[in-house]
Amino acid sequence: MAVLLGAGSRSFGSLVLGFPLRDGALLVIVVLLVRAGLQAYMGIAQEQLRSGFTDRLRKDLLAQVVLASSARLAQIGRGDLLGLVLSDISRSVMALDQGIRCAQAGVALAIYGAGVLVVGHSQALPLLIGLVAAAAAGLLQRSGAWSLGRLQTSLNGALHRTVGDGLHGLKAVRAAGAEQWLLDRFSQETLLFRRVLKQTVRRQALFACLRDGLVLAVVGLWLGLRLDSMDTATITTTLLLAYRASGSLGAVISARRLCLGALPGYAKLRELRQRLGTEAPIRLNDPASSQAALLWPTHAQVSELPLSSLEPLAAVQWQQFGVDGGQFSTLNLQPGQLTVVVGPSGSGKTTLLDGFAGLLGEERSQWLLQPGSAVTRASTLCGRQGVQHWRRFVGYAPQESVLFEGSLRENLLLGQGVHNLNRDHEIETWLECLDLAHLISGPSSFERCLNLALDCFSGGEIHRLGLIRTWLLNRPVEILDEPTAFLDARSASLVRRVVLERSKERLVVVASHDPALLAMASRVIHLSPGGLSSSARLASPPDALL
Repeated sequence: MAVLLGAGSRSFGSLVLGFPLRDGALLVIVVLLVRAGLQAYMGIAQEQLRSGFTDRLRKDLLAQVVLASSARLAQIGRGDLLGLVLSDISRSVMALDQGIRCAQAGVALAIYGAGVLVVGHSQALPLLIGLVAAAAAGLLQRSGAWSLGRLQTSLNGALHRTVGDGLHGLKAVRAAGAEQWLLDRFSQETLLFRRVLKQTVRRQALFACLRDGLVLAVVGLWLGLRLDSMDTATITTTLLLAYRASGSLGAVISARRLCLGALPGYAKLRELRQRLGTEAPIRLNDPASSQAALLWPTHAQVSELPLSSLEPLAAVQWQQFGVDGGQFSTLNLQPGQLTVVVGPSGSGKTTLLDGFAGLLGEERSQWLLQPGSAVTRASTLCGRQGVQHWRRFVGYAPQESVLFEGSLRENLLLGQGVHNLNRDHEIETWLECLDLAHLISGPSSFERCLNLALDCFSGGEIHRLGLIRTWLLNRPVEILDEPTAFLDARSASLVRRVVLERSKERLVVVASHDPALLAMASRVIHLSPGGLSSSARLASPPDALL
């Protein structure tokens, strides 16, 4: 400022830079306005970059989790996923943000350093040497930021695991009287997290103190040696520039350490994305032929153009190979008959249904679809895109249905025509069919948000809503896991009637312990530790069984 305005006995600004007082003042105003505009622009651009990077990371990670194979997801815990989505992505963005701040502070430091040389000439050289020495001491001295960042990343996973388990199983925690156990677990992991944070802050403050002390010592030495040989304007301007350079130096060092401390979160994110990434190809030996099939992860892997999910099916053959490519299981199913899978608990009924639906071991599965039309050729589906195409044929009702925070309509349709109000009548018909009409008391009942901190529905109601969700899909293949579980006699009878009726025109596979449902079956698949076997029979159930 003193230089630009030409202050001091030597009129440094006017003599060296050639500006009279008025022009110098105008130049100062212009410089300040440009600086303010640049700061506003950089702030907006930086926020856009930060928010865009955050949204992209979260969306990409969520997409990878949703589309990953079951084998990949089995390697990852819920706490790690919550920690990554809620904390480590934010820390990754923080690393980017601090890296940009470090670069900005570095540019400012270079400008202020050049200003010290312009004003003080060779007399200011010791001051620059001192600043360089302080920078070297701050940048080269190890602060343990990386190791602390890695520890913080692992603690994030543990902390979010506790919170996720507590919210997911809040009813179970209360039922067991384990509220204090959950709070103590949270307190222990929070205490570890706070210790790491405290250690990080302590180290940052210590290094900042040492850096500033070194800079002040150099400035004091420089003033003691050069005070008599410089005029007031030069000393004032040089000290101002040196002060701003010192501040920029501190910003460079702090931003660098914060960036290093946050980068382990990004490293963890990259590691997870690699674990969710492309499967290693598995070469499978089909005993029915001498040729090897490469099932995963090639893209389409269909023998012809895939069938539309709207076309009728004449038959479906499913094969799932063992991990080593040798052993395999085969199912040959047809529409128009009710297939029931039976076996003792733990024999693998749910595993079989999950595999047939393409939700488990899909990287080792293939489906041969025989169309009902003679003009359409059969398709063999396998690989990532083949599995996704197969799932368009399937409506699956797992044994344990799940409700989501949202309206009743959203829970039943899950985005499929959720904005089509004409489907409300269809939903209402299904609710009445399964004795659930009491869940709706008017049109607003479809939009009312379901708050699910605690279960607001009985187990039987949730189970029947899961069945309705599957039937609303109206797919040619329906898979039901224990459809009459958790139900009273009347509700179970209603469900059996619907299952039998829908099996007349669809391929319906059911796993069940229900003797009445078993008596209705056209085909029964028996599971045991030795494998599976099937028997076929024509079922003509009496009305009493329904």
